[in-house]
Amino acid sequence: MVDLLHQLSSENEQVFSQALQKFVNDYADTMKLDFLNENDLRTKIWDALFILLLNKDQEFHRTTCLRALRILSRDKTDINKIITNDRLKKILYLSGLNEKCDEYIYNAVTQEAQKLLCNILFNCPDTLNMLRETKCLDVVFDRMKKYNKNVSHETKLFDMRIVFLATAINHDFRDYVQDQLRGDRLLIEVIDNISAETNEFKTIKMEDEKLICETLKTLFNLFMQSQFNDEDSDMHFQMVMCLRKLLTSNKGSSDDLDSNIVNLLLIIPHKFYSKLISINSDTQQNAIFVHDADMTIVQLLIDFLHIKLNIETNLAENLSPILSFFIKFCKAERLVRKYVRIQILPPLKDVKNRPEEGPTIRNKLCKLLTSPVTNVKDLAAEFLFVLCKEKVGRMIKYTGYGNAAGMFANKGLLGSDKMTVNYSSESENSDTEEYEQMKDQINPVLGCYEKPKPNPLENMTDEQKEYEAMKLVSLVDQLQRGGMIQPCRIGEDGKPVPIEHVLELKKELPKQQINSIHNNSDSE
Repeated sequence: MVDLLHQLSSENEQVFSQALQKFVNDYADTMKLDFLNENDLRTKIWDALFILLLNKDQEFHRTTCLRALRILSRDKTDINKIITNDRLKKILYLSGLNEKCDEYIYNAVTQEAQKLLCNILFNCPDTLNMLRETKCLDVVFDRMKKYNKNVSHETKLFDMRIVFLATAINHDFRDYVQDQLRGDRLLIEVIDNISAETNEFKTIKMEDEKLICETLKTLFNLFMQSQFNDEDSDMHFQMVMCLRKLLTSNKGSSDDLDSNIVNLLLIIPHKFYSKLISINSDTQQNAIFVHDADMTIVQLLIDFLHIKLNIETNLAENLSPILSFFIKFCKAERLVRKYVRIQILPPLKDVKNRPEEGPTIRNKLCKLLTSPVTNVKDLAAEFLFVLCKEKVGRMIKYTGYGNAAGMFANKGLLGSDKMTVNYSSESENSDTEEYEQMKDQINPVLGCYEKPKPNPLENMTDEQKEYEAMKLVSLVDQLQRGGMIQPCRIGEDGKPVPIEHVLELKKELPKQQINSIHNNSDSE
């Protein structure tokens, strides 16, 4: 590596060109360059490359030099010390983002400088403070407005990524882009223009999909803590219509676009959701119509949820957004809740298998109710509870008491179903013949039919029964003394309350029996 440093410093053009190209080829896919930690090599190579960048005017040399710097910038080591204000300004100059122009120049140098700037913004937080003193964001949005058909997708993508990185890390940049540059409107126009250019088969090209995803992530940054003022309602309705159009388009095999759409929908106020199910001139003939509403988007999102439920890794990342959105969507739109309920919790037919066993969405959601990932477990429980109109009896029917007990305890519903809910009063319950036949044989704790079991006490003498009872008492006492379990009663708020003496259980028993009789009625 010392030889490389000498070669880069050589005045012989062939020597430094070959050394530069070799470095780029050898470390093209390398993320960490630990061998540069010795003898201050990292700083020296950065210095040598910036000297080349300043002294060489040929596009080839500058492009290769920027590629080498981009490789170096992947490693965070000492990067805050290495990137100075002057160096940042040089990178902005080479990327064409130092000042506004009537006509912007796009070439290999500007693209490589864009990529280098993205790495620096990501890995060097101090750069953002220096970026405040520049016109970088002003120029990016000015350049976006002046794009022509000759501008490459890569240039557009990295312009958008620069805005994304700046707004993701710095709150002041978000406010500036929204309030001063009105960047949110421009970004929505970017999405609208791309979706309008899709061909007759409504297929989004791969490069367009990447740009849309980057734009959606940037909009998420801008709206994450936004107040959504009434004067901007038209813009937000336009955005929802754009998202609706994107959801119905043919996309690649990746679910990145749908994931980013869901993330953005999640932070939009629910008053804009009506546009997702409204019937308009763009509604297709094969749309799913329910009570003068178009449920095509809802069904697409249900299918998306099913896909996410089949992924068993990164549960929080994959499931939290779509579950949170469905909870919000179903609470906001009555017709949506009814449609989603009939798709996910149809009248019960399978009563012989446990709710958490099987391939359906209901089965997979019930399985999540005992997940160790607390956030996902709580969201799955809340989603199912909303679909059950927040009725304890119905929730037990579809999930089993054992699966839902944790949520009931958290919500204070162990004692009685006394939540105040705001749902339509009409019945949505129509039990199947299979359910009615097996209803009395269903174990409410398991949520399914359980074969009758022989009585283990049947052939025991009274002395044996007394012995087993005392043995059980002794085991429970050991668990309690060891802190493994703690007896409790149901408090006035419906939540478990520890008891100090067994007589407290005896006092509560009549009240709990009355509540149990009331809750077991599934009258809708």
